[in-house]
This record gives sequence, structure tokens and C-alpha cells, in this order.
Amino acid sequence: MGTADEAILEGVVFMDHFADLPNPRQLSKVIYPLDEILLLSLLAVVAGAETFTAIAQFGKTKLALLRRFRPFANGTPDHDRWARCSPRSTPSRSRSVSSPGSQC
Repeated sequence: MGTADEAILEGVVFMDHFADLPNPRQLSKVIYPLDEILLLSLLAVVAGAETFTAIAQFGKTKLALLRRFRPFANGTPDHDRWARCSPRSTPSRSRSVSSPGSQC
């Protein structure tokens, strides 16, 4: 098995691990599927991203790579959407991907 095949297999294993993660978002408002958000987050952070802007930039520049694992039919979220949908370090200001009204 080649390196590319091994990478795809690892991606599948990663996604299977989170298959049962609850997604309480309102389905009618979901733009980016949870599995795509998780995959993008993981790969961007492994590649060195430390901010929402860096994750968004990674998604934009590596969209072809990401589409080897998932469709990413709506592309990837921009940094403003990441900031609205991701958990904050300050609990009182928290609005996470699990917020029922979240439009992520």
C-alpha cells in the first residue's frame, strides 16, 4: 500500500472514530457538515494552524486535498464563520458548534 493510500486510510479511521459524535445543530441551518469541520480542523492544526484565520486559509488552499476525504460541497468556512461557530476560551462568551441555532 502506498503512502497516499495509507493517508486516506488514516483519514477514514479518524472519521469513523467521530461517527457517533452528537451534532445538535439545527439541520436546516447547517452549511458545513460536522465531519468536514472536524477533518479540516485536525489537518490544519497538524499543519501548524493556530488561529481561525490560519485554519480558514488552510481550507482554502488545500480544498483539493480535503475533497479526497469528504465532498466539501460548500467549500470551507472563512475565518469569520470559524469565529462564530467555534468554542471560545471564555465560557461566558461561548458559542460552540453545538449551539442549537448555530449556522455552521
